[in-house]
Amino acid sequence: MKRVLVGFDGSEGAENALNKAMMIIDDDGELILLAIVPLPSDRNLLDKKTHEILKIRAHALINDVIHDLGTHSFTINGMIKEGEDIAAVLIDVANEIHCDLIVLGSKGSSTLGKYPIGSVANKVVQYAAKPVMVVR
Repeated sequence: MKRVLVGFDGSEGAENALNKAMMIIDDDGELILLAIVPLPSDRNLLDKKTHEILKIRAHALINDVIHDLGTHSFTINGMIKEGEDIAAVLIDVANEIHCDLIVLGSKGSSTLGKYPIGSVANKVVQYAAKPVMVVR
C-alpha cells in the first residue's frame, strides 16, 4: 500500500489500527494520521469553548504520535479536520488525498469527543469508495 489513511483519535482501537497500518504500508509509502474534531452542535452537546480545547488536543495528539513513531522508511503526516459527521469527513479526506486504504479501529472511546467509534467504522465501511480495513 502506497498511501494509507488512519483515522486516529487516541483510543485503543485507533492505536491498533495504526499498528496494523504500519505493518502493511510500503517502504516508500505515506501514512496519514487523521484526527477529526466534532463541530459544536446540539446533537453532540459540544460548545465552542470545548470545541477549541478539542482542536488543541487533536493537534497535540497527532504531533505527539508522529514524534513517538520516530523515523521510518515511509513518510508519516498528520491532518486535523473538523466536521459534524465524522464518517463523512473521513470518507471525504480519503477521496481528496487519493489514499489506497482507510484503516480504522473497530471501537473505542475517543479522547477527542464522545462519539461511538463503532458506528463511525460501520458507516465508513458502508459508504466509502476506497477499501477499508477495520482492526479489532
